Amino acid sequence: MFLLVSGTFYALSRHTQTTWLFFSALVAALSIFPVTLSLLNLAVPRNAVTYGFSGVNMALVGFLPVAIGRYVEVNRGRSIDTTLLLAAFFFSISGIAMFAVPGSPLASGVGTAGLALSVLFGGSFVRHELRLASSHDRWRTAVTDPTVVVGVGTWILLLVTAFPQTVATGGSVTNVYVHFVGYALGFMTAYVAHEWELFEDRVEKRVDTGQLRSS
Repeated sequence: MFLLVSGTFYALSRHTQTTWLFFSALVAALSIFPVTLSLLNLAVPRNAVTYGFSGVNMALVGFLPVAIGRYVEVNRGRSIDTTLLLAAFFFSISGIAMFAVPGSPLASGVGTAGLALSVLFGGSFVRHELRLASSHDRWRTAVTDPTVVVGVGTWILLLVTAFPQTVATGGSVTNVYVHFVGYALGFMTAYVAHEWELFEDRVEKRVDTGQLRSS
């Protein structure tokens, strides 16, 4: 799982010439996330194990949607509205709550809230894109890009693997809680860094700056 998610993440970062993003995420995942996940695993009183690498893997899976979004931005030459990333994240949260967690009022509430937020942010993204010229052609090219298809497919595959419908098999139990926390922390970290431009300007600004210099 680590080889699959890290390989996909590295390929996306290399295509966008931001391999520093991959190595920064890897260092954070291997140094900060293990301690954080262990403490959060102990925060909820229950029978659970506090070792394993799956939580770190899921943190990297949380980085994938942002890495895919950055790749699409570079190919389009224009920044995308980040509500698309939020819509994808909350949609995945809804799926996890509905299919990987035993039925309960809390799981149903989280699933419903996640779906509602996904629709809300997705609608905002669609309205934003409809106001842009040539948006349809640009997105048609993006969604048929083999790298995007592989990236999204890998993200979905890893989520399905990490959050199975049957969590106890063959004497082992999948720690869904740690998987969820790792995934959520990974996404939030990557999203905030991307949205707040903590490391570099977004694509649209770089393109505009380049055009001004050339003129």
